[in-house]
Amino acid sequence: MIVEKVLYNIKDRELNKLEADFVDIEWYEVNKKILHKISSNGVEVGIRNSEGETLKEGDVLWQEGDKVLIVRIPYCDCIVLKPKNLYEMGKSCYEIGNRHAPLFIEGDELMTPYDEPLMQALIKCGLSPYKKAVNLQLL
Repeated sequence: MIVEKVLYNIKDRELNKLEADFVDIEWYEVNKKILHKISSNGVEVGIRNSEGETLKEGDVLWQEGDKVLIVRIPYCDCIVLKPKNLYEMGKSCYEIGNRHAPLFIEGDELMTPYDEPLMQALIKCGLSPYKKAVNLQLL
């Protein structure tokens, strides 16, 4: 199945009598233009996000009759850093970027998906990263 747009969000409609299937999309994948996923019922799903929409928890990607495919954004362990100064900011961004890991900035926190070697490298650089479960809905 190929999906090219979000139809609506479940917050906007009643889903009492619908049969829901879910596709898990990690919080750091919500802006990707192309995704290949397997739904919780085993359906292969190709998501082509040509309009650059940010996928959100509860977005309905497909509906046929009483069946719907809904985006679910699971909690994900990530590395969080709160740089104290410009030097720490630069060092953090360099180390994360050097590994081509996605980097998100939310308030005064830098976040990247959890990776133990990256965590150890950041600690070795004298930074103070910590592990945190994150869900995009809460950001």
